[in-house]
Amino acid sequence: FGVIQVMGTFETEIESVPITKERRVPNDVDVLNNAGLPRANIAASRERPSGTEGRPGQMTVLQQHVEFFDRDRDGIIRPYDTYYGFRRLGFNPLFCLVAVFIIHPSFSYVTQTSWMPSLTFNINTNFIHNGKHGSDTESYDTEGRFVPEKFEEIFSKYSHQTQDALTFREIVTMIRGNANVMDFFGVFAMVFEWGTLWLLRARNGVLLKEDVRAQYDGSLFYKVERELKERESKD
Repeated sequence: FGVIQVMGTFETEIESVPITKERRVPNDVDVLNNAGLPRANIAASRERPSGTEGRPGQMTVLQQHVEFFDRDRDGIIRPYDTYYGFRRLGFNPLFCLVAVFIIHPSFSYVTQTSWMPSLTFNINTNFIHNGKHGSDTESYDTEGRFVPEKFEEIFSKYSHQTQDALTFREIVTMIRGNANVMDFFGVFAMVFEWGTLWLLRARNGVLLKEDVRAQYDGSLFYKVERELKERESKD
C-alpha cells in the first residue's frame, strides 16, 4: 500500500484510503501565518488574509455574522428583526416567516442568560456562540472565532469542478461529509444555512469562495442589500 507525501514531511494522503485523496487538506496557506489559529474578529482566507476591511473589531466573527439582523444594535435579535433582515436581502415574505420559525425556536434559549426561556424567542448576540451546532464546517470555533484552515478545507476537500467555487452537488457532498452520527438538528441546520446562502448568492450554478467567506463575517449581507437598493433606484 503506497503513501503519498504531499506537505513537507507529513503524510496527508494514503493510496489505500481513497477518501484522503478525494478530500485533500489545504495547501499554500503560509500567507495566513498559522492558518489553524482561530481569529477572534477577522474572517481570513488565502485571498483575504486580513479579512474584510471595516468589520467591527470588538465583535467575534460569529457576532459579526448575525449583526446585520440586529437593526437597533442593542444586542438582541427579535423575531421581527430576522423577518425584516431577510426581506432586506430580497427574500419573499413566506420564506422570511419560515426562517423566523426555524431560527428563533432553535437559537433563542441557548443564548439566554436565564434558565427561563424567552417567551418572545429573542436571541442574545452576546451569547451567540452557544448556538454553534454540530455537523458544521468548524469554520467557527465554540467561542465564535474564525478558523481559516477549516474554511480553506471547505474548498480543498469539496471544490473540484470550478476552482474556488462550490456547485450545488458539491455543497450536498460537503454536508454529507461533515454530518456527525445521529446529529439530525446539525444536519438540518446545515441544509437550511447553505440552502439559504445558495438562494441568496449562487451565480451561474456556483457559490464563489469570496461570497462564502463574506457571509461568515456578515459583510455579504450588507453587499447584497446595497446591490438591491442600487437595482431598485435604476428601475
